[in-house]
Formats: sequence, structure tokens, C-alpha cells
Amino acid sequence: MQTANRTSADIISHLELEGYCIIDEVIPSNEVAGVRDNVFAAFEAQSAAAAAHAHKVRGQGHRLGGAGVQAVTGLLNLDQSVAPYLADDRIISAVEGLFGPYCRITNVSAMVNNAGNDRGYWHSDWPYNQTNASHIPAPYADQPIKLSSIWMLTEFSPHTGGTLVIPGSQKMRTNPSGGDCHDREAPHAAEMQISGAPGSVMLFDSRLWHSVTTNNSDGPRIALNVGYAPWWLNVQPTIEGTADFERMVVEPQGKPNINPPLDRAVFETLPAAVKPLFRHSVSL
Repeated sequence: MQTANRTSADIISHLELEGYCIIDEVIPSNEVAGVRDNVFAAFEAQSAAAAAHAHKVRGQGHRLGGAGVQAVTGLLNLDQSVAPYLADDRIISAVEGLFGPYCRITNVSAMVNNAGNDRGYWHSDWPYNQTNASHIPAPYADQPIKLSSIWMLTEFSPHTGGTLVIPGSQKMRTNPSGGDCHDREAPHAAEMQISGAPGSVMLFDSRLWHSVTTNNSDGPRIALNVGYAPWWLNVQPTIEGTADFERMVVEPQGKPNINPPLDRAVFETLPAAVKPLFRHSVSL
């Protein structure tokens, strides 16, 4: 089957069986270069400021990798090039097929793996990453409560450092970020590397074990991370200034997973189909 033509039932089937699904051409091939260039320009302009801000709150989320891996959160506040694609019918139909109506986007982050970057560690995304102060403690129920996605703005391949995944690991009741079940720094016998053309999206169960790997190309591997969740998932522990963030992150001096609210002026520019995905987190 052409992955560009996947149905929501097909996507959900792959998510349930393997924990992930590749969807092609979410950003059309003739438009992805413009999105990539705008995202990378915003990333370069803001990465230093984002790093300085993250230092003030004991680090920005979990470690993605070692040297050569960078991330900037709140990407839509810096650039809105990807906004028209965030409510892609295939993605939203799959999300609502799992969680019901009124889904929301929890985060939009830019991720850059520079040439020769270090390999990362095995983890699952928030709220399952156990290095974050706010996380669901293991053992986990066998039920997805959030989907993550990696938007490939440059080619993903073994040469460029396509994300490593362990198919089926979303069924595990824990993950290596907690320091148990597997050495989180070590290769895994079942690991495989994701490949995809620019504009493709890997949609995956946030419980799936995955890791950064080395980019062996001459240029940066550029991607976005976008989270999709049901309305009932509490995202307040990821938003600075909320009572839950203060109680669960600041007071115990833990490691945060920060997702900045969307600026009101930016929110007003979003496509009509995208606005409902962000209404829960808009600055005053």
C-alpha cells in the first residue's frame, strides 16, 4: 500500500501492532523545502536563547542525545510554516479513532541532529519518560494515552541518522529511561532504523522505545516533534507558571519537559482546522 494513501484504520492497526506508522507526503514534496528552510532559520536564531532559558529551570526536558543534538520548543511561536499541515486528515482521523473527539496538540519542537552527533539513549516520550519530574510511574497500563510524531524535513535513512525504534515495545510495561529492563545506552537486538522522504511523518505511540542515532551525512538532519493527545490528558505539568508545574517540577527541583503556550497573536493566524488543537494552551 502507498503510505501516502493510508486509511485511519490502517494507521491504527500499525500503531497497535508495531507502535509506529510512516505516513508519506504529509507536507507535499514541492513544499517541504520551504518549510525546512524556515524552520531551520528560526531554530538557528533561537537555539541559544532557548538553551539559556532551559538552564534556568534545570534543563530542557530529557537528554535527546549527546554532543551534536539540539532542540527548540515552542516552534510555532517562532515560525508557522508547518501549521497548515498539523491537522492532516490521516493523522487527526487516527488520533480521534484512538482517543475520540476534541484531541489537542501538546507540543511542536524543532530537532536538529548535526553531522557526527552522539547516539542517544532509549526512552519513551512524555508522559512516560521517567527522567522527567512529571511522568507516569511504571508499570504502565496497556492503553495508549498520547501519540508522538516525528516530521521529517530532511531525508531519514541509516546514513542521515534516522530515528532508532524497537517495534512492539509500546506493549512493555516500562522503558529504559527508568534505569531498568535494558541498559538505556546500549544497542538492542531488535532495534531498527526509520527511513522516510522529506515531508513524511512517523506517528507513534508515546510508549514506544526510541533513540537518537548518529548522523553520518555532511549536513544537519532536521525534524519536528509534534505530540497529539486526548482532551483528558493533563498537560499542565509541562507549562511553566501553572500550579501543577510548580508542584511537580519546581518544588522538587526535578527535570522539566516544557511546552510553551502559543502566543495569542500567533494563535489568531492559524488555519481554522488547526486552532482547536491549541485552544487549551494560549497565552493571555
